[in-house]
Amino acid sequence: MISGEIGSAVLVVGLGNPLMEDDGFGSAVIHALKNQGLPSWMSAEVVPDILHVRSVWMGQPAVWIVDAVALQKEPGTVHRFDHETMLEMPEHSGSAHHLDFGVCLRWLLHAYPELGRARFRLWGAEPAGVSIEPALSPSVTAAVAPVVREIQILAATAVEEAASGATF
Repeated sequence: MISGEIGSAVLVVGLGNPLMEDDGFGSAVIHALKNQGLPSWMSAEVVPDILHVRSVWMGQPAVWIVDAVALQKEPGTVHRFDHETMLEMPEHSGSAHHLDFGVCLRWLLHAYPELGRARFRLWGAEPAGVSIEPALSPSVTAAVAPVVREIQILAATAVEEAASGATF
């Protein structure tokens, strides 16, 4: 994907439902990224869950996910996971109707082997609540701008490194 002219090298995907309070964190980050203007080598999309990532992936070597992630920490805490950590996330749910993130990612990579070429990252904000409320809580709202800036900086650095021959 990156050789000579840089195409879309980074896909940032916001997961969740913006009508469900802090579950809209992923959408809020994507909208903020788009409002600030995306560089030509970055694309950003919102999908309802990880299983829909394939529908927006166009071969980008980096797929970065933004979502609400509940790990029983202070609301608004930003969790960061690299590719390997995401794949090793344990299964917590026993229900086929509520699959855990790690399980879904492993299933997605199994169902679509071509996605195995991508390197994943995850930014997750600890939700204060997830209910029928079309607004983020103040603590999660405060996490949007720092995550947007971190993604912008990391993506620019990664693209510069890739242009010089490094891999994501």
